[in-house]
Amino acid sequence: MGLDKSTLPDSLLRRVSPSDLQAAGLPCPVADATIEDHVADADPYESDLHDKILAECRRCGWIALHGSMAHRTHRSVGEFDFVILADCGRVFFIECKSRSGKLRPDQAALKAWAERLGHQPILIRSKREFLEAVK
Repeated sequence: MGLDKSTLPDSLLRRVSPSDLQAAGLPCPVADATIEDHVADADPYESDLHDKILAECRRCGWIALHGSMAHRTHRSVGEFDFVILADCGRVFFIECKSRSGKLRPDQAALKAWAERLGHQPILIRSKREFLEAVK
């Protein structure tokens, strides 16, 4: 029995960073916004974005599982920056990148594997992208 994606809420469908769309030569799906708007909105430092996400999770009462940014995690290779346990049983796998940051090969491999298993990891570059992904 397969999933009918038309019955899933938007927040559960895969999110793609506008810069990923640009790299693939695809249009940005966000109404009234260009890819440049999103990239311009991106945080120049990944650590700033982490702080904003942690603050938003605290505000919402969500559990944010997050490793130290001082060094690479010693847990799983390519592990997502955040696993967020949100309300209503929702779980988000979030990978943050700065304006110009790119996935390392181990991160891209984990993201692809998770997608093959039916999970929806989200690559984000700004607080706005985060808020859109979790609404």
